[in-house]
Amino acid sequence: MTFFGYLKNLLIFLFFLQITPKLIQGISTQYSAFIVPKTRVGVLRIDGVLYHSSWHAKKLHSFFADDSIKAILLKIESSGSCAGTGQALAHEIIQLKATYPKPIITLTENVCASGAYYIASATDYIISSGQALIGSIGSYMPHLFQLKGFLENHNIEYTAIKAGTYKGMTDPFNAMNEQDKEQLQSVVDDSYEQFIADIAHNRKLAIQEDKTWADGKIFTGKQAQKLGLVDELGSAINAITYIKNKKLIDDIEWIHAQPQGGFLQQFFNPQDPTDSASMFNQCDTSIATCVQAVIRFFGAQHTQII
Repeated sequence: MTFFGYLKNLLIFLFFLQITPKLIQGISTQYSAFIVPKTRVGVLRIDGVLYHSSWHAKKLHSFFADDSIKAILLKIESSGSCAGTGQALAHEIIQLKATYPKPIITLTENVCASGAYYIASATDYIISSGQALIGSIGSYMPHLFQLKGFLENHNIEYTAIKAGTYKGMTDPFNAMNEQDKEQLQSVVDDSYEQFIADIAHNRKLAIQEDKTWADGKIFTGKQAQKLGLVDELGSAINAITYIKNKKLIDDIEWIHAQPQGGFLQQFFNPQDPTDSASMFNQCDTSIATCVQAVIRFFGAQHTQII
């Protein structure tokens, strides 16, 4: 073999020596699911104010009934819900846990309040950041505007035909009397009593001390932990650690519930990407996002909200 032949073989050998580690690493990454067994964990996001439970209930049923999914993580960023929605989803979780026993935990970074906290209370473990807004355990109806005086000032006549003493008591064009107010107050009071009874049961809190941990009060995550509303302060890494310890596993495969809506909504509002090393590696921590969350927290208007 000539000198140039030896030189050619040497260069080829050095080339393969250079690329072999990267080649092996690429193959290992590509087929890691086959090389290293992973445990599947379902991830369900609860964002914004909830007006109905059907979509989230369906996803919860799917995760609980799937034997290959060993735990469930709720990623909550919500300021509340309509009264029945929060209660319905909390009830779904409790019933599903009894039928398909598996860990379900809550992780929140910014807001988990009112009806959203109702849902979180039904899970096994709640993790929040120290500065998250937690609580607002209460019930209310939005401002009931009275426009009867406006109509009279503009010489506008308005007549409503009704049957039933209390029918139309929230009509803004009719004056609300004390009897109407008492009836509406009884509805809000009963809703609140159901709310705190369920929270006290789910979180093992003394209902006699509801003025301390409920009463519509808002807490930081740090304050909420001291009151027993939150189990641990932290972030995604704490959720990962809890799940791994609970299920005695090393590697997790995150199974995201597909977002609501069609293709355009998914395109413009995609799920947080997830890999085995980092759960939420593109979280938006901008000030604008936090401000919007606070605005939603204080400004939501619903027929009846908790």
